Amino acid sequence: MAALEIRRRERVAGVDAHWREAGAGEPLVVLHGLGASSFSWTAVMPALARRYRVIAPDFPGFGRSDSPREFDYSLKGLSRWVVALLDHLGLPSAHVAGNSLGGIVALMTAMDEPARVRRVALLGTPTHPGDGPLLLWPLRWPVVGRLYELALGPVAVRYIGRTAYKDPSLMTDEKVEEYALPLRTAAGRWAAAEVLRRAVPADARERVERYRQLPHEFLVICGESDTVAGLESSRRFCEKAPRARLLELRDCAHVPQEERPEQVAAAFEEFFQ
Repeated sequence: MAALEIRRRERVAGVDAHWREAGAGEPLVVLHGLGASSFSWTAVMPALARRYRVIAPDFPGFGRSDSPREFDYSLKGLSRWVVALLDHLGLPSAHVAGNSLGGIVALMTAMDEPARVRRVALLGTPTHPGDGPLLLWPLRWPVVGRLYELALGPVAVRYIGRTAYKDPSLMTDEKVEEYALPLRTAAGRWAAAEVLRRAVPADARERVERYRQLPHEFLVICGESDTVAGLESSRRFCEKAPRARLLELRDCAHVPQEERPEQVAAAFEEFFQ
């Protein structure tokens, strides 16, 4: 019998936040990518919930969470918010998995709060400065970036989102509607742009040097057709992190949990046991 999924909406660290939960057992927090939401874990949640308590939050500024102007939308701010969510749920620690932006936040949380994170799965995650979607870089430019921000909406979500899939038809109308939801407000567009403007932390290169000292076990999943983060980024991380293993998926691009949910669920079950 499939585990019942519940939706929760509560205030976490000053943010009126939304998340999805299903299952029981060891807690597993799954984090979505830039421009996405907890909806990106829909295909894999039922399988994971048979074994874990799966918690899929919408980051502040994304999905059905609010977009407060005063929130810190840096990677560090998002990482601190994930820890605040664990506190809110009364969880001393949890397994954490993240796709793309969510993977970066998961990695940062493991580095800064190692006792709060058990094992980590990174899916389509840019792990080095300069990795990531060049298509969105203009958002960081002072004048052009503002024009890009104003243009964010369903059309942009459909166009940019299709580049994340091996099969672009997987960017369905339902996904466009879900992922564009916060972009219907000026606050949501600003929050999404602010995350990208602050996507490279000042200590990025120093963090890369610390990969060789990471104590956690990592499962790194990357599609062989990922042109957003790139397979090479995952390979370089696994060469440095001493307890990282790499899973390369054929006929898959940037969002393995959507494109290959059965393989991702099986890999998670083996890794997070």
